[in-house]
This record gives sequence, C-alpha cells and structure tokens, in this order.
Amino acid sequence: MTPSIDIRLASMIRSMQDVIVPAIDPSNSLACEQASLMIGHLNLLEQHWRRIFPYAQVCLDDLCTCASTLEPDGGPRTQGAAVDLDTAIARDATDPEKKYQDCARALEALVRAAAEDGTPAFQHQLESEVLAFSQRQVIRDRAWFAQSGFDIDSENLPSIDEVISGAVNSLEQTT
Repeated sequence: MTPSIDIRLASMIRSMQDVIVPAIDPSNSLACEQASLMIGHLNLLEQHWRRIFPYAQVCLDDLCTCASTLEPDGGPRTQGAAVDLDTAIARDATDPEKKYQDCARALEALVRAAAEDGTPAFQHQLESEVLAFSQRQVIRDRAWFAQSGFDIDSENLPSIDEVISGAVNSLEQTT
C-alpha cells in the first residue's frame, strides 16, 4: 500500500525535526535557517495540498469573469492579445492551477499590448477591471499564505475554506 500524502508529509516533517535539524552544526546559521524554512514549507504543504485545485479554480473563475467583462479595442497587438486570452480561457484543462497561470500570462500580455496600441477607453477599462481583480487576488493570496505568520493583518483575512466556498462575496471589503 502506498502511504498517503498526509503520512508522507508528516514523515518528512518529523525527519527534518528529529533527525536532520539536530545534526546541523548550530554555528552554520544558513543551514539552520534553510532547515527551518523547509519545515515551514512542508507544514504549509501539509495544510494546503487538498485545497490546491479548489483554490486555483476560484482564482481561475475570477480571472475568467474579469476577462469576460473586457471589450478589447485597439490595434493589431491588442486584438491579437485579446484572441490569445480568449484561446487560453477556452482551452480545456484538468489542472486549474496551470490554466490559471496560462490565463494570467495571457491577461498580462493583453495589458502590455493595450499599452502600445489600445484605445484610451479600452486602456481605462482594462486598468479598472484588472486592478479590481488584482485586489481580490491579493487578498486570496494573503489568505493562502496567512498560516506562514508573515502577514501583519492575518486576523482580518478570510480563511482558505471561506475563499474556496465563496463565503467571501466581496473580497475588496476585507482590505
């Protein structure tokens, strides 16, 4: 029987804490720091791995909604980038994280293209929609990494489960 991901992650964490960290020379501050960082990342993976695809799907759905509101207008670069974004969104994917990354790159390409030959009205619409999306995404990303302990305002962030379930209807209001 193959050990579950939970068991394997717990085993790696335990191995780092009980075997590897004690074997590190305390005067080697870089090795101590990197071992602690590794344990922290493994702990986050242990907490996140079951939620990676649902979280990515929420992010992807919001990006697609943002893109669907756009009315691209401009020269050939803007029009070409708009077609590329539509193609990325229409592509079937079994991995929402990869599709999200592909669509985000296509949206970024549209922003860059519109800066070159988009109409002023489209540039304004694009800026408004992308900034609103980005504000929501920043809150989601901060919530995703809140358990790392680096966010100074983590108590005011939604939980990952709230983000995934849609319980947070307007993420802009949580900032």
